[in-house]
Amino acid sequence: MDKQKIRRFRKTLRKLERLTDIQEKNCCGGVSLPQCHVLLEIEELGQATTGQLAESLNLDKSTLSRTIDGLVTTGQLKRLPNPSDRRYIPITLTEQGQAVCDATNSVSDDYYARVLERIPLKKIDQVIENFEILVQAFLDYESKLEIKAECCDFTNEEHERKER
Repeated sequence: MDKQKIRRFRKTLRKLERLTDIQEKNCCGGVSLPQCHVLLEIEELGQATTGQLAESLNLDKSTLSRTIDGLVTTGQLKRLPNPSDRRYIPITLTEQGQAVCDATNSVSDDYYARVLERIPLKKIDQVIENFEILVQAFLDYESKLEIKAECCDFTNEEHERKER
């Protein structure tokens, strides 16, 4: 693929990351961004296990477990006991967790509605579809990688050697 197109894509993606990062940091009701993502995913699913959340959020179970533990400790999530299978423990929102989701959804919906208003009405579905295609391409690529942090796995010395 043309290197200029790749660089243009990367530059645009960096701008998008910064813009959405600023918005997401300002709307999550005092929880971290990963915690916010967990709360919103559980809201969408109704309830979920750690394994289900790990799959839907494309996260490692151990990392996700720490995030969930923090949300349980602060009273935003609760684990539902399952006497018939102690390994299957559904997680659900508490009233406090739902309140964070409601506030986040309200602020985010308003913000993104204003962004989408700047796109011609006939093109909004196309933009959303293209984002879905892009996200799926990332997911497909990531699922095939054995080593996820391939660009930054070597030291500066190794980088300089590769550059020569």
